[in-house]
Amino acid sequence: MSRFSGLGPSLIATLIVACAATPPSAEAPATAPTASERPTKALATGEPATASSPVNPAAPSAAPPPSAAPSATPVAPICLAKCDKLVSKCGTAMVESCRVNCGKYEPAPAGCVDQVRAALECARDARDLTCAHVAPESCAGKFREIAACSAGEATPAPSAAPAGLPEGWERFSDAANGFSVALPRGSTEKAGPEGPVRSVSAPDGTIYTVSVLPVLKEKPSEKSLLHFLMKVQGRCSDKVKLDGFIEKAGHSSIHFTAHCPDKTDWNGMIYNNEQHLIMLSAQAPFGKIGLTEPFFYEFELTKR
Repeated sequence: MSRFSGLGPSLIATLIVACAATPPSAEAPATAPTASERPTKALATGEPATASSPVNPAAPSAAPPPSAAPSATPVAPICLAKCDKLVSKCGTAMVESCRVNCGKYEPAPAGCVDQVRAALECARDARDLTCAHVAPESCAGKFREIAACSAGEATPAPSAAPAGLPEGWERFSDAANGFSVALPRGSTEKAGPEGPVRSVSAPDGTIYTVSVLPVLKEKPSEKSLLHFLMKVQGRCSDKVKLDGFIEKAGHSSIHFTAHCPDKTDWNGMIYNNEQHLIMLSAQAPFGKIGLTEPFFYEFELTKR
């Protein structure tokens, strides 16, 4: 039996008309907002609402669908621009490999976008950009900052490079052994067991040392250089880390750090050419090593 069977024909017609005239819509508020409930000018200017002007906050906007998210990180175009510079001097396969290699920076490690961007911009603009997948020697420090950031290690905030050497530093040139290096003033040289050793103790307690040693018997590589450090560092080599190995025609370099049992840190670079192995080291108590950027990256081999 119909639920409307007990109603008269005229009442049924009235209900049908009433339903047809009501459009489907969201539920309207029971009453219009009063003047005290309307947004005030203070809200329009970003000032906080007062107790006399309560406002119902607007519903948050819906999040964009996943497809609206960018498909590349902000650093990807920088890396690809670096690869584009290889087109004129490297083979097609190397250029394509470079572009594929850019994938490891997309996305950048969480919290390390600034370090990645700075390193890739340095590589993109470097004069010593190589076809191999290694950081240009001039940018090695910036790529190490990516590794440090990814590992959760503190890195100094980027700052503008000084116009010259830091105050209290000077450049020393060793024509006989074919290199120049930046050191705090007052360095002295003495004879070591295998070659000259130049050192200086800075006011902050960091000891900077430049050791000129015979070339390795093995071809320079991460493995052969690790064996070398195990010999010269003793127990300090138990916690040594090597990174940033760079090899070019006639010379190579690598960075290393070590934490020693006597509670000192050891931060250094090893440069090799056909004549010598030159080791730069900065040593100080844990966490107290001073400036190393000018020491490591103002270094130049003058004989290759």
